[in-house]
Amino acid sequence: MIILEEVLEELSRVPHLASRVKLSIGNGHIKCEAMFAGSPEALQLANFLETGRYGTGEAACMAYLTQHDGILGSNNLSDVNAFCIQNKKRLLTTAGVMYQAYEAGYINIDEADKIWDGMISKRRKLPALSFSEYMSDIKKGGGS
Repeated sequence: MIILEEVLEELSRVPHLASRVKLSIGNGHIKCEAMFAGSPEALQLANFLETGRYGTGEAACMAYLTQHDGILGSNNLSDVNAFCIQNKKRLLTTAGVMYQAYEAGYINIDEADKIWDGMISKRRKLPALSFSEYMSDIKKGGGS
């Protein structure tokens, strides 16, 4: 897993998350990468930012994925969903990560609901009011 410097800089505005990511970088679980001036990624980043439609972090991720394979991790669907569809890139949201963790047995439904409730209380945008509800929607053929 990698995180771009532009995303890490944006994340620094949320100190408790930034410290966790930096710990994961220090432990070698996440690699931090930079875009070099004049690289195809950096030129694409400038193009995305010039439109005024995207935040720096989302624009950086999309620019990076124009030149590399990978999965874009974001909840900012208004910025990245159309890009991922158009460029045939996989998008992984928080709900998707939670679903994978549940399916793999890393967390149970009660733990998932507690984590989800914490995110809702911090006004995070999620596709359902609880993880249990999200799972129910998936079983009905909905969810994302």
